[in-house]
Amino acid sequence: MQLNHFDFLSSHQILSLEKKPALNDWYFFAYPFNNYRYGLSNKEKVDGKSSVFLINKLPSKEGIATIKQIIDATPFENKKIEISGYVKASNLDGEALLRLYLMDKEDSITRRAEAKFIGTKSDLEWQRFSVVADITSDISALSYSGVLQGSGQVWFDKFEINEAPHDAKDISTPFGYVRPKDDAPSKERTKYLNIVGYNTTPFGKFTLGPQSIDLSTWKISDELDGEYQARNDRDTLLLESVIDTPDFGVLLKRFNFDATRAKQENVTGITFRAQIKHQFVKSMASIWMRIEDKDNNSLAFDNLRYTSSGGTRDWRDIEVTLPITDEATIVSFGALLISKGKLWLRNPHIEYTYEPIARNTQLLAKPSNLSFE
Repeated sequence: MQLNHFDFLSSHQILSLEKKPALNDWYFFAYPFNNYRYGLSNKEKVDGKSSVFLINKLPSKEGIATIKQIIDATPFENKKIEISGYVKASNLDGEALLRLYLMDKEDSITRRAEAKFIGTKSDLEWQRFSVVADITSDISALSYSGVLQGSGQVWFDKFEINEAPHDAKDISTPFGYVRPKDDAPSKERTKYLNIVGYNTTPFGKFTLGPQSIDLSTWKISDELDGEYQARNDRDTLLLESVIDTPDFGVLLKRFNFDATRAKQENVTGITFRAQIKHQFVKSMASIWMRIEDKDNNSLAFDNLRYTSSGGTRDWRDIEVTLPITDEATIVSFGALLISKGKLWLRNPHIEYTYEPIARNTQLLAKPSNLSFE
């Protein structure tokens, strides 16, 4: 679904937003997806051939858009680094940010650092933003991004990663809240665990090959009653929102898994592939897979959050692959719809892989395309 207010270009924009130029080695994400667009400008730039911009012409502070790159942290282990970038803004009603996430070996964000400009219908000429963080041995990946929160237009250019001076201050702070083990789960936490299937009894033995599309062989949590509904639509499964402001909906299958037998067959991972299409999705439509141990701890998980999209899109092939370990006892997989919209799923299929598996498929060995060439 295209919105009319993106059909025109400002004097700063060189490439049509409808063309969605490739951001080599960068990933774009937005919520609500249809409110934001990105592009390249060869007029507004600090270095190289072009800069990247994010734009939202709607008068709302509720949304967010990011362009993100994720790199291996190993070369920076036990060093203090500075990540910088140049930022420019026009008619900004919200925040323009340079953000850094530090991620552990489970791909979980542990710390965050950010520099920001807050505006109310404000402009900002090119300004260098920077953040400093210590990269400890438990950090496996660095995720840095340019962010537009709210409305207006923001340009980013000339990202750099350098070793920081010894006396530079680490400005990163812990990310998120970790619940003490002896605390009882909150009502909200229990609802989340029910929706994503941690509390769902496995359906039986894990099987390879085509997976039935019959709704009776899938699970949609009772927690979603009144927000989402699922049904068979010819040869597909349809998951759709039924209210204006739902949270997220999940369809899933969940099976017991024999890791010992798989390892004896030299299996390195599991691939879940399917075809999906979606319509009027406010945030994201995707597939997902999770591998757990006997205590329901997640050993590996991916919902393709960096490469999935919202809006309206016709049928496409999509797949996710996860590595298995000796501790794997449960495999769950399915479809995911965040916020409002419709998602169709067909031809779900499970197979083994025998090649080495990269844990984070968006991970780059080193920084790339920092000036958006």
